[in-house]
Amino acid sequence: MSIVEENPELFENRKADHIRLALDERMQAKGGSGLDDIRLIHEAFPEIDFNEISLKTRTLGKDVAVPLFISSMTAGHPGSTTLNLVMARVAEKRGWLMGVGSQRRQLTDPSADQEWATIRKGCPRARFLGNIGLSQMIRTPVAEIRRLADTLEAEAMIVHANPLQEALQPEGTPYFAGGYSALERLVRELGLPVIVKETGCGFSERTLRRLNDIGVYAVDVSGFGGTHWGRIEGGRSAEGDKRRLASETFRDWGIPTVESLAAALAIDPGYEVWGSGGVRSGLDAAKLLAMGARMVGLAKPLIEAAIEGEEALDRKMDLLEYELKTAMFCTGSKNIMDLRERGVWEWARTRKP
Repeated sequence: MSIVEENPELFENRKADHIRLALDERMQAKGGSGLDDIRLIHEAFPEIDFNEISLKTRTLGKDVAVPLFISSMTAGHPGSTTLNLVMARVAEKRGWLMGVGSQRRQLTDPSADQEWATIRKGCPRARFLGNIGLSQMIRTPVAEIRRLADTLEAEAMIVHANPLQEALQPEGTPYFAGGYSALERLVRELGLPVIVKETGCGFSERTLRRLNDIGVYAVDVSGFGGTHWGRIEGGRSAEGDKRRLASETFRDWGIPTVESLAAALAIDPGYEVWGSGGVRSGLDAAKLLAMGARMVGLAKPLIEAAIEGEEALDRKMDLLEYELKTAMFCTGSKNIMDLRERGVWEWARTRKP
């Protein structure tokens, strides 16, 4: 099946719907991430000074200022350039990586390249991660995906898997046959690191093992517990539509973030394991990092702030860094390696067997 050109107006309306509904609390799988089942162990004598704490880590072959990144969100509709420019400016200032929204529209609409040209010009030192859906990746020549990365000067390309969303989306493209072989070809030929992520439903151990054989650079587990795209697509459908009805059936579908992360780490993979899905604070991020995640992504808390503007987003990102540092201080962790390797986390007593 070839790439089908989509009506620009329908595309823009869908993306605007996504932003609106993503901010609706009914679309959040609250408490389902498993993060409440993780407790960091308090150290009353940390033997470090707060100002000694370093958030610096290393990924994609380079040092990064913080182990937090802006998770892929939105692109290709009126208003997305403004939002992405706000996020890119603050990410550039604070040294965060930024995953961009799906670049799908650029595959059929050359004018869509202008959004990223504008953002790159305004943020020459920002560090971007490109993004394409698995369904589109399967049907797109590697050279064209490389072009998408080049429009951003991206450091890596994210391939996002979203079968539940595509199945429930009115305009969905639930065509995933040949995904593993296409991904293997992309890893081999792209010339950039390839990161695979889910979109809020997580990864099973079986899939995580198979991805290890392909040679991807990193897997972002993006588990159940945050914004649920099945609920969002149901919310976009008319009353009585089968997609809306099915979205209620599948409203709690997915593997929790903590469970998916633990499964990835247990197989001792050759790829980096990143964590996202329901991360709402620096403490949440600290828990995933303590478990062994290399990087942690956030979306909803950041887009809420970005809608208010650069100052609000900068305050939010500063707070997240401060919360992470506070968690590190109170566990006696001077740096991110300490946080990962000192065994400072445990299952909370409230965890269900």
